[in-house]
Amino acid sequence: MRSSMKTSFAVASSFILAASASFAQTALFSDAPAAVPAQDGGTATDNSALTPITPKLHEVILGLPIDTQRFNEHVIVLSSPWMGGRLPGTPGMEFAMDYMEYWLKRANIEPGVPSSDGSPATYRQAFDLGGRRVAKDQSVSITPTGGAAFSLVTNQDVQLSGLGSEGNAEGGIAFVGYGIEQGPEGYTSFTADHSLEGKVALCFRFEPMDEAGKSKWSGGDGWSAQAGFQGKLAAIAKRKPSAIIVINPPGADDPRATSLTTSGGRSLVQMPVFMMSADAADRVLQAADPKSRSIMALRTEADNAGASFDLTGATAAVSATYEEKKTKAENIIGILKGKGTLASEYIIVGGHLDHLGNGDFGSREGPGKLHPGADDNASGVAGVMIIAEDLSAKYAAAPADANLRSVLFMGFTAEESGLNGSRHYVEHPLYPLKDTVLMMNFDMIGRMTKDRLSVTGANSAKGMLEWAKPIFDRGGCTVVINEAMGGGGSDHASFRAVNVPFLFGIIADFHEDYHTSRDVSELIDRESGIKAVRLWEDLAWEMAQRAERFEFDDQSGPMRGTTIRVRIGMRTKDAEDGSGIEVSDVTKDGISDKAGVLKGDHVVKFNKEAIKTREDLVRELRKLEPSGEVQIVITRAGEEKTLFLKLGSE
Repeated sequence: MRSSMKTSFAVASSFILAASASFAQTALFSDAPAAVPAQDGGTATDNSALTPITPKLHEVILGLPIDTQRFNEHVIVLSSPWMGGRLPGTPGMEFAMDYMEYWLKRANIEPGVPSSDGSPATYRQAFDLGGRRVAKDQSVSITPTGGAAFSLVTNQDVQLSGLGSEGNAEGGIAFVGYGIEQGPEGYTSFTADHSLEGKVALCFRFEPMDEAGKSKWSGGDGWSAQAGFQGKLAAIAKRKPSAIIVINPPGADDPRATSLTTSGGRSLVQMPVFMMSADAADRVLQAADPKSRSIMALRTEADNAGASFDLTGATAAVSATYEEKKTKAENIIGILKGKGTLASEYIIVGGHLDHLGNGDFGSREGPGKLHPGADDNASGVAGVMIIAEDLSAKYAAAPADANLRSVLFMGFTAEESGLNGSRHYVEHPLYPLKDTVLMMNFDMIGRMTKDRLSVTGANSAKGMLEWAKPIFDRGGCTVVINEAMGGGGSDHASFRAVNVPFLFGIIADFHEDYHTSRDVSELIDRESGIKAVRLWEDLAWEMAQRAERFEFDDQSGPMRGTTIRVRIGMRTKDAEDGSGIEVSDVTKDGISDKAGVLKGDHVVKFNKEAIKTREDLVRELRKLEPSGEVQIVITRAGEEKTLFLKLGSE
């Protein structure tokens, strides 16, 4: 065992215990409240009014099926803060890979990556993921009027973030409170007559707080959506300052207020963006504020009302450059060797192990918050590991003369940044793709609504749907056959591109916590998720024994239709009452948002065609070019409305 794995699992045991406690909480208390996911990272639960009841915790845990216990443990460990959001190239991702490797080894799944030099096989398929932008040179200095300039200390007073761009800037200093364009009850950080153009803008992180340092707007623990970096940086940047410095506000009830974040895999604004400590901000104010206010005094002012003004006693100069550092990535691959005449053919059971770290890219909230990725995709990888354990036992018990295909268990890396891990595998396969008879992909199975599991790819091979349907019917899930998704969105797409039949399982109804800091383990439906795992295991076991392989069918139904070339900025789900499809999420400032579409609207017509299912909508989207205008008819509170989407405006 590698030394890093020994360290990892000394720590992991504590998270397994926490997993059991978290899962059983609502069974142990009457009227137990749901965990409250904190908007700027973390969760909190108010236990003040809980009344203990029986059974006891250990009785609840011991009463669960072993696979449900395993699912619970895996999801919470993989989505714990210790994993850091499982961003490739970080210690948290290394811990996650160690964890999956450990469980494959424990299940007697052999290393699946042969060496080229005769050394023992490993579980790691390594490759170069490409460059990661990190700070190279940075500086911030303050020049008081009539005084000597002084520099702030990098990594102590200030830190260049990944939220902006390279550049040099020098100018006056302006303070803009929390940098919030429009908050509750008319709150705004900006005034029409205060220009930021060419100045270095200072703003607070988070949002207006009470005396305890908690949000005034979230209605509970954590922060509202107004606290995110994306909105405040955009609001400031459009007023054309030369640089932005985000200050950690004093007294904030958030552990991140005492550290300087470097989060941000992509630029949100085209100007340098720095983080600054509260102590450093106090020193800047001593030099720049003619009224000699403290940073706490400015926080109080911004907490109570919008604050925007110049600090005329000094100027600021900043400099920022980045460099690219190579990131190494690794797929985790184990093999359960087959038997008899089918042993040289392969089934892949996989899911992506990575997630978004602190929202460095791909976040619907913006960077700066831990994104645990409990559903996406700790739930899917948990399923892969459980299937590995169960199939290994079945193979061991099979007769010596049984014919069974080999099964590859894969935890793909860097899926979130573009299917990089699965694409690397199909470009550098370790086992012949021509002998790979089925790829089974799990991505988000932990929060099904009414046990509804969407399955794509059942028509990717001739006769596969007919073979699979009886298995679907006897499984515990309500399987929704999705013929319109094509191959995109997850790692099965890489295998579809090289003509490997596939099955893709995912929740049929997306939730609002997808790609946010709110995708936490407390919200995972363990009993529902394990039903999907059992179904996938049943399919894999039946396919392992099936004498004939399936023939890939590139013309199988609507899924092979024209590529969708437009994105309209909404997520949908089939309405339970059959009244078209329901809008479950609208991207802020996207095409649908600009047209007036709201969450909860029901789409009944699109492009003048009736819409009854999501497949109908996809069919119409395939017809569109990324320009022009399209009519959409929605119902809202019983009233029908006609709206127009301006394509290409997103």
